[in-house]
Amino acid sequence: MTLGILLVFLSSCFFGISNSYWKKAIGDKPFLPILFIRGLYSSMFFLICCLIDFYTGFFQPWLGIPPSFSTQEFGLSLLLCLFSTLGLYFFVKSIKDSEASLVIPLSSMNIFGLITAVFVLGEAWRQTYTWALICVFIGIYLIYRNELQSHSSQSFWRALKGGLLASFFWGVSYTLFKYPIAWLGILRFSFLLEFSVSMLIGVLLWRSKDSLRSCEQGPIRFLAICLIGGSVFLHLSYQFTDFTKIIFAGKFQLIFSIIAAKVLYGESIGWYRLAGIGFLFLSIYLIF
Repeated sequence: MTLGILLVFLSSCFFGISNSYWKKAIGDKPFLPILFIRGLYSSMFFLICCLIDFYTGFFQPWLGIPPSFSTQEFGLSLLLCLFSTLGLYFFVKSIKDSEASLVIPLSSMNIFGLITAVFVLGEAWRQTYTWALICVFIGIYLIYRNELQSHSSQSFWRALKGGLLASFFWGVSYTLFKYPIAWLGILRFSFLLEFSVSMLIGVLLWRSKDSLRSCEQGPIRFLAICLIGGSVFLHLSYQFTDFTKIIFAGKFQLIFSIIAAKVLYGESIGWYRLAGIGFLFLSIYLIF
């Protein structure tokens, strides 16, 4: 259990930093080329890891022998990866079109993941989860209290739409990832997921006619590194704890996003945000 918490914590660190960094990486540039190139970097990394493991067995002492899989299992895994890609698309699109301070907390609420874990996977819902969920809502409200009051209703509803769409596609798919990970193994699934991002975003990029030439490679490589680190630790955590607990422990991600925003953009934390962070820590404490 302790190892599961540590893996989620490390995953949240990478994902939380990347969530805040997306705004800086995109700027006023089209976001589809950046998404596409980041997908190429990360899929190439996991492809190389898969080939190394296939020919040398280098990763097998830690990840085990890759399982055999059927055509049906591969097809279902691919569909789930494409479904998850839509979450990334709506998140980055919303980050570009709306205030990041509104989109990030809405996309991280993960109510849909909880619903899927309980009603699809059949994980037991405990009374402490109810109190932890209340703490999450209070914490998110306190963290973004000032932003909610200072933005126009039109800006808020635009961010709400994008954030909730990202939360839906990510929440459902990330909860169900335990199946394709069991079917394909961690490395092959990670490659398929990132290849699916490149494939679907590549089609949208082809239709949009946006150019790849204007993209700065440094920020994209940094996003790819964050994605690789976050994915590896998250996919490993599925083997050590229930997904309901992963969802709550994943609130570390929002805390790291706040810290990254402070470093990158000089955003003030303030007493309300400190109180909100306290409630998020309390929610994590209640479930373990």
